[in-house]
Amino acid sequence: MTRGIHPHPSRVKPDTIHDSSMTKRILLIIACAVVAASAAAAAAGRTQRSQRAQGNNGFAVFAAFAVNASGDPAAGKALFRGSGACLTCHSLELRGGGSASDLSWIGMLRSADALRRALTDASAHSATFSPAEIDHLVAYLRTLRSLPPIEPRERTREISTVSENVEFFNRPERAAEERTDDLIQALEIPEGATVADIGAGTGYFTWRLARQVGSSGTVIAVDLQQAMLDRTAETVKQHQLANVRFVRSTERDPKLPPQSVDVVFIAHSYHEFGDPETMMEGVRRSLRPGGRLVIVEYAKEKKLAPASTLHKMSFEEIRREIEPMGFELDRLLDFLPTQHGLIFAVR
Repeated sequence: MTRGIHPHPSRVKPDTIHDSSMTKRILLIIACAVVAASAAAAAAGRTQRSQRAQGNNGFAVFAAFAVNASGDPAAGKALFRGSGACLTCHSLELRGGGSASDLSWIGMLRSADALRRALTDASAHSATFSPAEIDHLVAYLRTLRSLPPIEPRERTREISTVSENVEFFNRPERAAEERTDDLIQALEIPEGATVADIGAGTGYFTWRLARQVGSSGTVIAVDLQQAMLDRTAETVKQHQLANVRFVRSTERDPKLPPQSVDVVFIAHSYHEFGDPETMMEGVRRSLRPGGRLVIVEYAKEKKLAPASTLHKMSFEEIRREIEPMGFELDRLLDFLPTQHGLIFAVR
């Protein structure tokens, strides 16, 4: 259960999209939304939330993922479609005008905080709307989540073997190629949170998550192989961090107590789970109310992704497997160059 990725034999530079009509439509809408919200993404990369978690009281503290409770979606909709004249610039599901992008999925692409930053940083918006009206707009925009439904289908992909390609995991150029630091910051994990890093591997993400949650938080490094846990421990020691615990899992059980974590982070490991349904039952039980599941996999649609097909997953495959396990898609990390980044809530 390590981050087992075998490099693709030929790293092709052109980014070719897999022939799937739904996938093409998904990626096109995401690309459009990136244009409209690029300022928000940049601001999110500079801003880290510092809310503290509430220990082990069983309640997650992820305001970053929640819709702003002070805003009224109905009032925001009236502003967007009426007096705010937003449809003169933007469109919704191809309805509207102007050159700005379609916002049909913006609630999937941006957190409430990121949307608020985009509205307040743009002079045209801040001059038009009051702070209360911006709250209403944020609440409404977070409801724009017109994701095509996924059809249930039996899993046909081949489950890959566990990899131990340490050199590939720790390659020096990886952080720049994959925008690792931007990925961690985009999760907006508050200080004091408890995060489980399942498939910790060499600790590549573990120490970054540990730095993110701060000394008052905890990261639980989980791996099937003791050798990989030992490597993770060495990496954590090199970065002089003391807030990481180590758990050896089985192929069917992450060994996490019920309602014990705020975030379960699974990067480049889910595709290796030998019994994904049973394993994810344990993951679901481990999440506190309001907790989030983060899945990161190299994108099968992208030839640039540095992995063989066996170690990639498509957007549709991830959704088709994860959603029936009791999760619903909450956000998409659309800025990742070669990976899919999906954030799920417990349904």
